[in-house]
Amino acid sequence: MVNWTQRFATGLIGGPIVLYTIQNQLALCILINVVLYLLHAEFQKLISNVLKHNCSDSDRWYVETMASSWFIRIPTHYFITMAIMQSNPLSVHLHMIISIFFLLLVRLMNYLKISDFLKQNEKTISDKFPSQMVEKKIQMLTFFQMSADIVQFLLFVYPLNFVLIVFQYKQAQALNLIWLISAWQTDNGALFMGSMFGKTLFCPKISPNKTWEGVSGGIFLSVFSSLILSQMNFLSFITLDDLHTKHFLLISLIVSLASIFGDLIESFIKRVADVKDSGSLFPGHGGILDRLDSLCFSAPFVYLYIQLFMHDVLELA
Repeated sequence: MVNWTQRFATGLIGGPIVLYTIQNQLALCILINVVLYLLHAEFQKLISNVLKHNCSDSDRWYVETMASSWFIRIPTHYFITMAIMQSNPLSVHLHMIISIFFLLLVRLMNYLKISDFLKQNEKTISDKFPSQMVEKKIQMLTFFQMSADIVQFLLFVYPLNFVLIVFQYKQAQALNLIWLISAWQTDNGALFMGSMFGKTLFCPKISPNKTWEGVSGGIFLSVFSSLILSQMNFLSFITLDDLHTKHFLLISLIVSLASIFGDLIESFIKRVADVKDSGSLFPGHGGILDRLDSLCFSAPFVYLYIQLFMHDVLELA
């Protein structure tokens, strides 16, 4: 059952903060770094759940040790911070490769540290865990964690750099506003229509509660909200006059479609981890991943549309 009161109250508090932050690239960068710090903890918890469900009791201490390594956050924050300093997207991609390299290097160092600990305390560990974990199993778990780190980076970290590099345009605030509201309204419309009128299941093997009625409602509310937004300057600090209505509608449609299928990917991860929500940070909404999945999966497609079809209306800052 959806708690609409909690959901509304959370949105009423968090919405203005985000809307204020998108005015300034540096402030947005700081907010994204804070969000990614929390997101990492949630994602690692999901991955730990996956591993624990498929490992013996003697292996779980290693899984928990991998999840608790805070050094793994450093490449993520490095990438987002460097993204605001680059005017050339090619440079951003270079920093992405560097970040992934250090991401894997940190995991490798963590593996070597724990492997040495096992050898030095072989007798103690053997007494504590009768079925002592062999070296091959440590390597397998480390490789799985490395793969999960890359998935996390590509799906939930890398896409957010597009929200920062779009500040190369004078209309960056308006573009980010359309992106945010379209993603939020897709979630709201899908949840409302799905809970009230949902009957036809959309993809029950991955997300048994999603329905075609909810999907349709999410797309409709997103596009309708963008249509309203295109006709009024209700936020004095953001100028929308330079953007044609068609761009509002097409961007909102792109965001909706990307959000829906991106949400399926996150739902699959949660299903494998055997959890309903990624966390409980936002009452009525869930965790960071539950709020961020739509934004992350849609950001690259919005930026691609901007580069292909809006070069005639955008001005460099």
